[in-house]
Amino acid sequence: MLTEKQIDPLIEEAFNESDAFVEWFLSKTKFRGIDAKCVWSRSDHPWGRFTFEISDPNTGATEQITRDSETDVLVVLEGTTGKRFAFHIENKLAGGHFTLHQPDMYKMRANSWLNDDKFGDYDDFETVLISPLAFYKNNIEAAKPFDRYISYEEASIFLPELSENCVWPI
Repeated sequence: MLTEKQIDPLIEEAFNESDAFVEWFLSKTKFRGIDAKCVWSRSDHPWGRFTFEISDPNTGATEQITRDSETDVLVVLEGTTGKRFAFHIENKLAGGHFTLHQPDMYKMRANSWLNDDKFGDYDDFETVLISPLAFYKNNIEAAKPFDRYISYEEASIFLPELSENCVWPI
């Protein structure tokens, strides 16, 4: 079985090397139908510090938290109009788990990196969870903050290496 850190560069490579993968991936998002190419990417877990507000589930009070956090795979694509958009991808294995506030932080971090040259200068984004279906089924409520979910099982058409991390049958 592959580790998350072995899978992340495979996802990044697919965005850079396979037009068919890019078209398929886009078809799963709000960017479907856009002809775009990957112009910037990182799968080395780009980190950033940002401050965000979150509601305490017990008291309902809003608290401000400053935290360092990462995006597993960040890809920026550019359409034929010159518009850039990004995917902030969280990759999880079947037995993985989310850290405290991790799903919520993805969208907040993506917003804080908008139009930043350091992170590919994008002006729109989606957050995407990619994992085996088994992980998603066990974490469906916690995964709701992500804009999209893509299973290893369906992505293995383009990334056959993911098959060894799938829990068959689905």
